[in-house]
Amino acid sequence: MVQPLAFSLNRAQPEALVDQIVREVERALQRRTLHAGVRMPSIRSLAKAHGISTFTVVEAYDRLVARGTLVARRGAGFFVAGAADAHESAVPGRSGALATSGAASEVTNAWLLSEIFADDSIAVKSGCGWLPDSWLDEDGLHGALRSLSKGPGAHFAHYGHPHGYGPLRQWLTRRLGELSIDAAPEQIVLTHGATQALDLVVRTLLKPGDTVLVEAPAYCNLLAVLRLAGLNVVGIERTEAGLDLAALEQAAQTHRPRAFFINPALQNPLGTSLTPALAHRILQCAEQHGFWLVEDDIYRELAPAGTPSLAAMDGLSRVIYVSSFSKTISPSVRVGYLACSRDLAHEIARSKMVAGLTSSEINERIVHAILTEGRHRKHIERLSDRLTRSRARLITQLQTHGVTLLAQPEGGMFVCGSLPETAPPARELAEAALLESIMLAPGEFFLPHGDPCRWFRFNVAYSDDARLFRFLDRAAAGKLAGATAVTAMTAATAVRDHSASGAV
Repeated sequence: MVQPLAFSLNRAQPEALVDQIVREVERALQRRTLHAGVRMPSIRSLAKAHGISTFTVVEAYDRLVARGTLVARRGAGFFVAGAADAHESAVPGRSGALATSGAASEVTNAWLLSEIFADDSIAVKSGCGWLPDSWLDEDGLHGALRSLSKGPGAHFAHYGHPHGYGPLRQWLTRRLGELSIDAAPEQIVLTHGATQALDLVVRTLLKPGDTVLVEAPAYCNLLAVLRLAGLNVVGIERTEAGLDLAALEQAAQTHRPRAFFINPALQNPLGTSLTPALAHRILQCAEQHGFWLVEDDIYRELAPAGTPSLAAMDGLSRVIYVSSFSKTISPSVRVGYLACSRDLAHEIARSKMVAGLTSSEINERIVHAILTEGRHRKHIERLSDRLTRSRARLITQLQTHGVTLLAQPEGGMFVCGSLPETAPPARELAEAALLESIMLAPGEFFLPHGDPCRWFRFNVAYSDDARLFRFLDRAAAGKLAGATAVTAMTAATAVRDHSASGAV
């Protein structure tokens, strides 16, 4: 039952309306006209009752949540806190981002890129894009930290080189040479992960209004970076059979793109790789029409031997090569890199300094210590084997539960699959799943213009959970109609309230 609030607001007072609302709610608690556990009026209804902006109510409720007076329950609204709620909100690791946002969190690309990282309460993170801590090189991290902690403090007390830590760039020169990519240390720029590398390419080479090509589907973080830069994004279909070369040629002629961002090895989200012949044709098209190729290659260490590389075939003339250690060592170290021609590397290093000065030399030293300690290749082998077993098991489970694969992945972390036509659209299902503490990644997150679809990307390391498959069974059988209808109404309210608060 919603608890009515009998109070008036005085716009003539110097006290802000937000402060008046907070004061009146806490005064009602003291007078015991409000009691623990009762539901508060919705943001919109309270704003309408007092003739005020929803912005004002959002700020007041958020402040009351932060003070422990109210609690926000996803999908239900705001409630007066009781003793148990007050204790729970003080537990370290609880999600502040979701707890203070209002009603249900709407499943959006922005949510996947931000709040999901802060929310420890989701039980099944099948749609996430990272590996569990226990799958990563934790032993290598601990060993590197111990080793570096014994070194002289002066090594850590200064800004690093604009291009990044020299010994790590020298190591990368040797490693890229093994991949037939000829890159001197001065052609390599270390970054805060692959996403910053992509952002620096955009900042250096492109301007708002330029047209760029991406795969469809493509890496969702990349799409967000391109939108933020004000670029015109054109998708080129990629399927299990490969990239649509006819569409690429037509787009190149029609749109005269400045760059094509492509993920040749174990593409995210499909998990497939280009053939040598297809890679050669893409390079020919780029040369003919004069656009850059930005090769996002962060899954190379997990790909089968012999998987083609555009940079190896091109010699870093028209290709900019991007990678990182987030999938093989740890995302926490935030170390990525790019390799390109010397002149362009210097330009990108300048962009890096303008945007955020040097990258973290401490983190780069940690990565270098892990790579040179001697056990990293064994870790990669173990990780690849574990992914292979988990991927095979997940594919069998998904097919058993009515999911049709979009492509047969050749390796890596992801499997994409769609539910039958009897199931609701993927976005609706993801919203219903979130109410059951299951995080799914709808396919539209990976499409340039967010077109509705019926498929999901599943993370093989987080999807072996009976709760996920029970949900998929109900979805495939069309037994979530009531839940999705409720979710749709809740999400619509969330969109309005979050838009008013600037949270979407």
